Amino acid sequence: MCKQIDIDSVSKTYGSEEDMLHVIDEIDIDVDANELVVIVGPSGCGKSTLLKMIDGLVTPTSGEVRIGGETVTGSRSEVAMVFQDFNLLPWRTVRENVEFGLEVQGVDDEAQREQALEWIEKVGLDGFEDSYPHELSGGMQQRVGLARALAIDPEVLLMDEPFGALDAQTKDQMQTELLRLLANENKTVVFITHDIREAILIADRVLVMSTKPATILADLDIDSERPRWNRRTEIETSEPFEEYETRIRKELGLMPTDAAAGETGATAETEPTQQSAE
Repeated sequence: MCKQIDIDSVSKTYGSEEDMLHVIDEIDIDVDANELVVIVGPSGCGKSTLLKMIDGLVTPTSGEVRIGGETVTGSRSEVAMVFQDFNLLPWRTVRENVEFGLEVQGVDDEAQREQALEWIEKVGLDGFEDSYPHELSGGMQQRVGLARALAIDPEVLLMDEPFGALDAQTKDQMQTELLRLLANENKTVVFITHDIREAILIADRVLVMSTKPATILADLDIDSERPRWNRRTEIETSEPFEEYETRIRKELGLMPTDAAAGETGATAETEPTQQSAE
C-alpha cells in the first residue's frame, strides 16, 4: 500500500540541556493510505505531542515527519484535527462551525452551506443547524467537531481522545457513528485514546507507547474486517478481541505478575484463618 504518513526517527525535548524534558525518543511509524492507526499509552507519555507533530503544530527536535512524501513544516490543508474538548466557536451556529474550515480554504459561500448541511445530516444533526454550541449536549458538540473536520474532505484525520470527555453511553454511540462514517470515506486516521477496548474496536493497527521518553512498545495488527459498526457486539465478544486486550494490557504493565498474583492469593487464603482466631 501507499505510505501516507512517515514518522522517521522523531524525538522531542523541551527545555535547556541543564533542565531538559525528553518526551519522545526516536520514534519510527509508517501509516498507509486509508489505514486507521490507534495509539495508546500512559497519561502524559507524549501521545498528543506526537499527534501535534503530524499536524505541524509542534516541530520535532530531531527526525522528520512526512505526509505524502513531503516534510511537515506547518499546518496543511489535507489534514484535519478533532479535539477532545470540541473546540467549537461559541458565537457560531452549528452550520457556521461546520463551515469554518471551508471558509478558511476559500470555498465560496454557496458551496460552504451545501457541504456543511450535507455533513450535518450525515452526523445526525439535521434540525440543529441554527443551534449554538451551548444548546447542545457533549455528544452533539463532538458530532459538530467531526462534521467540521470531514467537511473539508481531508486525506488525513487526526483525533486526539475525541470521546474522552463523554459519558459511557454517548461514547459508545460516537464510536459506532465514527465507524459508520469512515466506512464510506477513504481517510487515513491517527487516533489517540486511553481506552484499550476502544482502540481494538476501531483500529487496523494499535501502537502501544511507553512512558517518557516515549518509544513504541508494540505494533499490533488487528485482524477484523471492515465495516465494523454493524457487528460491534460480535467483535467485542470474540476471543481474538480479548486476546488483543490482554496483550495490550501486558505491554502497558496493567496485568498482575505471577508473583503479585501469588501474594494476593496467599493473603486471601490466610484472612479467614486470622478472622476465625479472633
